[in-house]
Formats: sequence, C-alpha cells, structure tokens
Amino acid sequence: MISFKKIQENNVNPITLFVLIIFTSFLIFLVNDRLFLYILVASFALLLFFSFKEFIKRIIIYLVMIGLVKLISMTNIGLTTNALIALLALGLRLYPIFNIGLALILTSPLKIMSALRKIKVTNNISIALVTALRYLGELRLRMKEIKNGMKVRGFRASVFRPVYSFELYLIPLIYKCLHISETLTSSIISRGIEYEGDKTSYRSIRFGLIDLVFIGIFTGILIAWRLT
Repeated sequence: MISFKKIQENNVNPITLFVLIIFTSFLIFLVNDRLFLYILVASFALLLFFSFKEFIKRIIIYLVMIGLVKLISMTNIGLTTNALIALLALGLRLYPIFNIGLALILTSPLKIMSALRKIKVTNNISIALVTALRYLGELRLRMKEIKNGMKVRGFRASVFRPVYSFELYLIPLIYKCLHISETLTSSIISRGIEYEGDKTSYRSIRFGLIDLVFIGIFTGILIAWRLT
C-alpha cells in the first residue's frame, strides 16, 4: 500500500502549479459561487499534498475570515463597515490563489529550477522566479522572529498605532532581507548557477497522475464555466 507520506514525496510538478495559478487568477472572478467552491476545495486539496499543518492552518484562517465578515455585517459604523467587508470578501475570493501560491513556496527551489530548465526557460528568468519565491517563504520566518524579538523587548504592535507598528517591523525586516540576499547570492554561486553547460538534478522532474488529476479538475471547471 502506498502511504500518504510517500505520495507527498512525489508531489505536484512546479510547472503544474504555475499553470493552475494562471487558470485560477481569472477563473475566480468569472465563475459563479458553485464553481468557485469547487476551485476552493481543489486548492485546499492541492495544499494537502505539501503540508498537512498549513492545510489545517489555512482552513482555520478562512473560517475566521468568514466569521469576521458576518460579525462586521451585524455592526454599523458607516463607510468603514463596507470597506472592511469588501476587503475581507476580496481576500476570501483570492484565497484559492493564496493556497496554490503557498504550495509553490513550499516546493524546493532546486525542483522549481529543474522544472523550468526542462521547458527551456532562460536562466535569468528562472533565477528571478526562484529567488522571489524563496524570499516570500523567508519573509514569513523573519516576521515571526521580529515578533518574538518585540515581545522580549516589551514592544507591541497595535492597529490603533499603524505608523509606530510599521516602524517596529520595517527596520528589522530591511536588515534581515539584506542578510538573506547575501546568503542567497553565496548559495547560488556555490551551486555553479553561472555554468552554461548542461545541468542535472537530484530529483526526477516529470508529470505524474497527481498533475493530470488537478489539471483535469481545473480544465473541467473552465469548460463548465464556458457552458454556463
């Protein structure tokens, strides 16, 4: 019997994730609520192949956002109410993209590079994409470190003091990003990224059953939208 952990080790091809992000980016604003629900469920199922912890966390955040929309809609504080509801509603609508994007961030940078190399994407574009994705993953960790450092020093961010709170995060984040850039540069150079010859990969990059299933699901949703 094939375990779920074994399936996770052979998860979705990065090219499939890029394709699904493109599909989702325009479908979520065109489809009706029923088809959007299918997209949302499919994005959660996709995320499950990468991290069960993130899967549970994302579901909780989504439910909390729905609860906030209902709670705010029961109050009446003028234009602020409508603005907050609109902002949360946009976040809920974009949630499938966030799920697929997180799956891409959780994918190994080396695997992404190998997949892009197979479809003949230039080295400059591949490096730019992988670096950007790596930064997004690192930013989550660095923001958590800054938050823990603030607690130790007795500082506390507050929505009622947005400028002060922004300053508490901005300065340490700039310093940490500069440090990350130096580390990434050294890592890229040490892996011989400037070498122009043929490169190989430790991992086998191919399209498998999981890729076909998810591409089939999103293609089916696209066809259903065109038929409605």
